[in-house]
Amino acid sequence: MNISELFEQLQNILDDLNGEIILEGNCIVWSYDLDRDGATQDIEATDDDELEFDFASSTSPAELLQQGYEEDKEAIELFLDGLDEDNWTISDPEIGDTQISFRIF
Repeated sequence: MNISELFEQLQNILDDLNGEIILEGNCIVWSYDLDRDGATQDIEATDDDELEFDFASSTSPAELLQQGYEEDKEAIELFLDGLDEDNWTISDPEIGDTQISFRIF
C-alpha cells in the first residue's frame, strides 16, 4: 500500500478525529490546533454582557493538546495495527503553544 492509499483509508475510517490529516508529499500529517477548533474558549458572555470564567471545566491548552493527541494517535495506531503491513512509522509530536502534529511515513 502506498501513502496515498493509506491516506484515503484513514480519511474514510477515522472521521471522528480531534485533529485533521493531510497528505503532504510522502507522508501524512496529523495536526490539532486549539485555536482553529475553538477548544480554548473557556470565557462565556452572560446575559449582562459580563465575562465569566468557568473554573470547573477549564483545562490548560497543554492538557487539551495532550488529550487530543493521545486519543487520535491511539485510534490511528489501532488502525495501522489492523493492516497486514508493518512499514508505517509515526513520528514524535511537534508541539507549539496551541497546536500539535505528527507525521506518518
